[in-house]
Amino acid sequence: MRKGLVSLVLAFFLASCGTTQKNVSFTPPPQPQPSLLEQKISGGPSQELPIASPVNPEKLDLCTRHLLFADQYITASDYPEAADEIKEAKKYCKLDDPKLLYMEAVIADINENRKKAYSLYYKAAKGYIKKGDLDSAFKCYSGMVSINPNGKEVKELKPYFEDDNY
Repeated sequence: MRKGLVSLVLAFFLASCGTTQKNVSFTPPPQPQPSLLEQKISGGPSQELPIASPVNPEKLDLCTRHLLFADQYITASDYPEAADEIKEAKKYCKLDDPKLLYMEAVIADINENRKKAYSLYYKAAKGYIKKGDLDSAFKCYSGMVSINPNGKEVKELKPYFEDDNY
């Protein structure tokens, strides 16, 4: 009897595996609802906020204020506005101010006026070195190296940046 019961179960199992159901349809699970972030990204204009300054521009002198705005315009890739801010800054800054010279160099570099940019980077680097601001001078030096790595001015400034910090 036991053998017959096992044979019967085995026969039933084989028969059920061998048959196919033709009316079975597969439906994929429903798509999850988009998150709030995905909804914001997919619809409407950009959610990008303007660049906010960590300082109150109203409390800055006019030279620094215009240079700060120029820097923000450069960050936002609005180069004509940056150039206008630098032009305004020239009215209030000393013409040998390294911050002004650096910003002018950046705009000249963006406009592919390499000779002018190189000269302005050099003047700004010298001004920063004179003030003891080697980090800012290094930014200028890096700009010079990207334009003319073998220039005599690059070689002149190189000793300032040969230690482990640079």
